[in-house]
Amino acid sequence: MKFSFVIPAFNEDRYIGRCLQSIHAQMAGEDYEIIVVDNASTDSTPDIAVQHGVTLLTLPHKYTISAVRNHGVEHSSGDILVFIDGDVYLHDTWRDNLDPVIESITSHPAVAGSVYAVDPNASWVAKVWFGPLFQKQQKVTFINGGHLLITRDLFDRIGGFDIRFETGEDHEFCERARAHGADVFNEIKLVTVHLGYPNTVGHFFRRERWHGKGNFTPISRIFASKIPIFVLMLLAAFLFSLIGPWVTGWWPAILAYPIFALALSTLAAHQWLGGFRRGFVQCMFLSWLYFTARGFSFIDVLRERLVGAAKTN
Repeated sequence: MKFSFVIPAFNEDRYIGRCLQSIHAQMAGEDYEIIVVDNASTDSTPDIAVQHGVTLLTLPHKYTISAVRNHGVEHSSGDILVFIDGDVYLHDTWRDNLDPVIESITSHPAVAGSVYAVDPNASWVAKVWFGPLFQKQQKVTFINGGHLLITRDLFDRIGGFDIRFETGEDHEFCERARAHGADVFNEIKLVTVHLGYPNTVGHFFRRERWHGKGNFTPISRIFASKIPIFVLMLLAAFLFSLIGPWVTGWWPAILAYPIFALALSTLAAHQWLGGFRRGFVQCMFLSWLYFTARGFSFIDVLRERLVGAAKTN
């Protein structure tokens, strides 16, 4: 059985070396290949990849990450596809826990993977917001494309990743997998570490603003989860605070947004941490920032649609 590791990469020179080293270390003695698809990087990512003895595919300009991953698969030959992002590395115990996962996905259609662990040297932003994801290890509805395992047969039957998605492609991919009768499961023992989590508030905001576009692409996906609904409610409260003084008076309008934002952030932090635990205030702040960033995502998607419609007319 051959494994194909497919790594989409754009300006990953800070991390990709460690990613590739971990794969070689964990897969020593196995039949495997590593395919790095460079998505028009402007740094030394391609050079580092070549130094680690991989198959390097270079794209002339940037494509969606879905298209990049599909391109890598087209040039792969393994029976098992392992999608890894360039800023993720395999833990030392990864290979020790791989066999049961392979048995599961080859005996029954399934998409497997795991929630990333946070790098021990990460900042409070990464630890407060992303740490609980790994600690809870709850049942999942989708597997992040940065660490996803699937048989080639199932990948082909699903039709690969939808190249229209700039982000959120893994969520949509798993939806189609389930529609094909596949299970989606999180294997907590298959540990990976994400080095690229945001370490600053600004980076966190930009990341969530970009990722949030997947919640609203296409627009019909707004009601596919609770997050877009809460985002729209927060936007509505903000707009009411702006126009409300001329409708209901100053105080109701002025208080509408902060009260709703505080309530939403408190509930989100409580659910995220599983109670009033250490880091609760920081998590409240990040929750508010998260929903605010997703609000900007909605505006970005609307603007892009309007600009696109104007160009076609």
